Amino acid sequence: MKKRISTRKMCLLGLFAAITVILGMFATIRVGNLIKIPFKFITVFVVGAIYGPFSAGIVAAIADFFEALKLGVNPLITMVEFLGGVIFGLCFYKAKPNYAYYIRALVCALLQFTISFTLMSLILKFMGIYPTFWSAVWTRMPAMAILFVCHMLVMCGGKRMIFNLKNYIKKEDL
Repeated sequence: MKKRISTRKMCLLGLFAAITVILGMFATIRVGNLIKIPFKFITVFVVGAIYGPFSAGIVAAIADFFEALKLGVNPLITMVEFLGGVIFGLCFYKAKPNYAYYIRALVCALLQFTISFTLMSLILKFMGIYPTFWSAVWTRMPAMAILFVCHMLVMCGGKRMIFNLKNYIKKEDL
């Protein structure tokens, strides 16, 4: 028998997607025209920790789709956002509040760094924004380093909040 998604879960995921769009538009630090440090990963991290990898990927992809409507939708970038949400979910969905949580945070931040660094640099190179892959890598290096630190701070600092939210949300909605 297939498990059905509840209306409450669908509404909460839509709310998280809307918050992610708002964070993507307004909580982004831009350096010049090419480098940006978005903080929309915070809600995707929360969804991944509470609802799992597929839900986090869907929220990230939907948020990227709506955010990209103003610039033009690129399905490759949406796929990278989906993959980033899946990584958050795989790392934190069944996490326990012990010391292994911090190892999960480090692994997750490294995976996010690697995925964003390599795939996004390749996509931006093929879109013609950067002339070569290595120019994309070196131009994006400072932003990615700052984003790595932000990921670590949010994931380690939000540990208590995540476990409080898991206790608050009904078990049948997870």
